[in-house]
Amino acid sequence: ISYFTRMREFNHKLQALATHDPLTGILNARAYYARCDQYIMAANRKSENFSVLFIDLDHFKSVNDTYGHSAGDEVLKAVSATLQASIRRSDLLGRVGGEEFSVLLPNTPTDNALQVAETIRQAVEAAMPNIGTQTLRITASIGVASNAGNTQSLQSIQNEADQAMYLAKAAGRNRVSLIAQSMVQHAHS
Repeated sequence: ISYFTRMREFNHKLQALATHDPLTGILNARAYYARCDQYIMAANRKSENFSVLFIDLDHFKSVNDTYGHSAGDEVLKAVSATLQASIRRSDLLGRVGGEEFSVLLPNTPTDNALQVAETIRQAVEAAMPNIGTQTLRITASIGVASNAGNTQSLQSIQNEADQAMYLAKAAGRNRVSLIAQSMVQHAHS
């Protein structure tokens, strides 16, 4: 292998380490938000729709407290794989906090985003990650926010999705919530 080939491979590995979460393999928060910013600036110029999902695992602290951090790691890996399998290749997925994930859905109006969020919610609940001696039922609360073709910053739409996620938690967890034009809508199976 030539020096240049080795250097190129080494640079690819460094890039992956800098942009991906080492546990789950998905984008880390910094890389996720940077890519979202780029997309949102372009979408705002073109007046394109996009939506953001904010996903928080319900009662995750109790998984770590009851079964240990290695079990929590297995749950995070399983949920990340479930999320990745539930979205399109053109969507962006990032781990933005301990048990918090965010998804940017390009060219996706609110109704479609709600459908994607509900599909994800059901997939997470059905995943039943194996932590060695048993499987766990994990659920997620998901907040949805859409720009509806209006110019919006990543920070403002992410904040709206975060607030919607807290509404889902307050309404009993394991559900999808949306804040839209001062109306609160809930989608739950």
